[in-house]
Amino acid sequence: MTVALGLTMIAAGACSAAGNHGASAASSTTSTTVQSAVELAPMTTAPAVTALPPPMVDLGDPAAYRAPVPGAVAVPAPAIADLCAGSYVRKSTPGPSVTDPIKAAQLAHGPYGDKDPSHWLEDQLIPVELGGAGSDPRNLWPQTQDMWALKNREENRLRTSVCHGETALAAAQAEILRDWGPLPKP
Repeated sequence: MTVALGLTMIAAGACSAAGNHGASAASSTTSTTVQSAVELAPMTTAPAVTALPPPMVDLGDPAAYRAPVPGAVAVPAPAIADLCAGSYVRKSTPGPSVTDPIKAAQLAHGPYGDKDPSHWLEDQLIPVELGGAGSDPRNLWPQTQDMWALKNREENRLRTSVCHGETALAAAQAEILRDWGPLPKP
């Protein structure tokens, strides 16, 4: 309302000044029209819009969820054709009878507040899909379901890239280590 009143006063002043300096009737009419439009203009304010942040999944520090002596182990690089065959992952991934005792020991002795093995998934740092050692404790670590799902998306993307000849296997392994490996010590 203050803006409309201020504009009305400016328009009125312009009309007066124009009249004092011998302005034509057309100028006065135009100024009056502007003044009327300003007075009749509805004053609305847009509601304040606050952008919401994207949903966050707190994964914490992946390095904090590793065995006390973290390390990634890759097996001797298989031929890409073998690695990309559907049977390679199935035959190279150890079952729970192998990984569950490793997970239990890591949870018992590692920096995990929640020691319940059923709340964790045991996964390879360098995945079997990229030539990682499936049952070596230095390449295994407990992950939350959210961490596991997020990491698996990256593993699948990298495996597809390797199998299509777009990325070298060593480069894909290095990317996993960079994104999920232990943080450098200060």
